[in-house]
Amino acid sequence: MTPRAGGGVPRTRHGRFRLAALGLALLPALAGCVSEAQEKDLGGQIAANLNQRLPLVQDAPLNLYVNDLGRLVASHSARPDLQYRFFIVDTDAVNAFALPGGYVYVDRGLIERTSNVAELAGVLAHEVAHVALRHGAKNLQRQMRTSGMSALLYRKILGRAPLLDQQALQVGNQLWAASHSRSDETEADREAVKYLLATGVDPNGMVELFHELMREEREDPRDESSEWFSTHPNTARRLQLTEQNIRLLTPQGARGLARNNASYPLFLQRMQMLPPAPPLIPGAQVPLP
Repeated sequence: MTPRAGGGVPRTRHGRFRLAALGLALLPALAGCVSEAQEKDLGGQIAANLNQRLPLVQDAPLNLYVNDLGRLVASHSARPDLQYRFFIVDTDAVNAFALPGGYVYVDRGLIERTSNVAELAGVLAHEVAHVALRHGAKNLQRQMRTSGMSALLYRKILGRAPLLDQQALQVGNQLWAASHSRSDETEADREAVKYLLATGVDPNGMVELFHELMREEREDPRDESSEWFSTHPNTARRLQLTEQNIRLLTPQGARGLARNNASYPLFLQRMQMLPPAPPLIPGAQVPLP
């Protein structure tokens, strides 16, 4: 094959194959170089696009309450200096997820199933742990090993250009849909117990909410709570391990761990006064705006 003037590779099928092979060879190195700054930048772009499409609760006092509680827990995490942002998704579904960079989303349906502040703090602590341990960034690196994701993220990770809106939404949807590994879920549960104890919150709230969701799922597998189990698998085993971690990590004779406060019933009452949540698009992950 004769080189082109200037040493370029000719645009033949063989040349395109060589370029594709070079791209694949670079993927392992590229997939491991998501820095913390890039994680924050990419997470911010994805969140900005998702927030335009998700029906987020706009009630200021409700958002302030969740952000104050979430940031209090996050201040005791492995990455306390990260700027965490918490959002309430206006849907009856029961789920929570976190994006790289500190963006945490909790469904209204999940919050409405809590009965005390310790239960909500447990949900937030689990998602904060995913962020603090960079599980979302690891998911991103795994996704980048696929050709579709590498095409979307290649220029972004190299710092050459921001993602387009539709690209960021696609990345967000794939990260949202990606289940964490069993080890990641177990690790996030264990770290969440540590964060809650350091915050002064009773970690048994996590266990109580687990039991409630499992009860609902047994009574009606089609209930919205099943969404939690599809994205947070191995719940029975995780429940057992969480109970063990609480026994091991709670200081002997510990007292005064908060289970509730006077403001939480008022918070739930205000939540229940919101208009009905908009319907979900059948078979879709993003609710109707």
